Amino acid sequence: MIAIPVCLIFWCLWMKLIAIKSEMLTRNFSQQPSYTDKWPKVIIAEEYRAESTLSCASMCRPYCSCFGYQHSTKTCRVFDFCGSQDTGNETGWVYYKTPTECDGNWMAYNGHYYILNQTKLSQPDAISECKKCGSFLVEINDEDENKWIEKHLLKDVYCTDKYDCSSWTGGNDIDTEGQFVWGHSITPFTFTNWEPYNPDDIYYQIKIRDCVDIFYDGQWNDRPCDFLANFICEK
Repeated sequence: MIAIPVCLIFWCLWMKLIAIKSEMLTRNFSQQPSYTDKWPKVIIAEEYRAESTLSCASMCRPYCSCFGYQHSTKTCRVFDFCGSQDTGNETGWVYYKTPTECDGNWMAYNGHYYILNQTKLSQPDAISECKKCGSFLVEINDEDENKWIEKHLLKDVYCTDKYDCSSWTGGNDIDTEGQFVWGHSITPFTFTNWEPYNPDDIYYQIKIRDCVDIFYDGQWNDRPCDFLANFICEK
C-alpha cells in the first residue's frame, strides 16, 4: 500500500474547500462593477473584519442582499439593500449582490431599457419595485414606443379576458380628474392609445379609476390603483 503524506491529504481537502466556497460565491452573488472603488450611500447594516471575499460572502446571510469587500484593510460591509444610484468615491472596494429580478432580461429601445415583471401588484407597490431596480413605471411617449412594447414585452401575455392580464404603466390622473400625467416625470400625456370607451372613470364613481394600465394588444385602460397587475419598468 502506498502511503500518502498527511500534508498532501490536508492540501487536497483545503483546495476542495476553496472550490466549494468559490462555487458558492459565483452561484449566489454577482460582482457590481458600477460600485467598484465607490461607496453606495445607503445604510450599512454591519461592518466586519474578514480574511477574504469568500469569508465576507459567508457573513451575508440570511437577509442581506449585497456586500462589499476592501482587500487592503480586510473590511467587509454587509447591506440590506444595494440599489442606490447615489455613490461616493472610496478606493479599493468591490461589491457583490444576490441575483434579483433587477438582473432579468432588460430589453433596449431608443436609449432606454424595459422589463416586464409578472408579479401582480398594485400600482403604488409596482412603483416601489421599479425604484429598487433604479427604474420607474413605463412612460409611453409615442406610437412607435407603444407598438414596440406590444411586440416585444407583451407578445407572450394572453388571457381569455384581456382585463385580467394587463400591465401597469406610470400614468394616472390622481391630482386632477381627466388630466393624465406620467408619475415619474410629472409630465402630461402627449400620446394616448385608449381602448374604446376608455378612460371611463366618469362612469364608475363608486370605484375611482385613477391609474393607467396597458393590455397585451397595446390599448390603454384606466383602473383602480389598488388593482393587482403585471407592471413594466423603464430606465
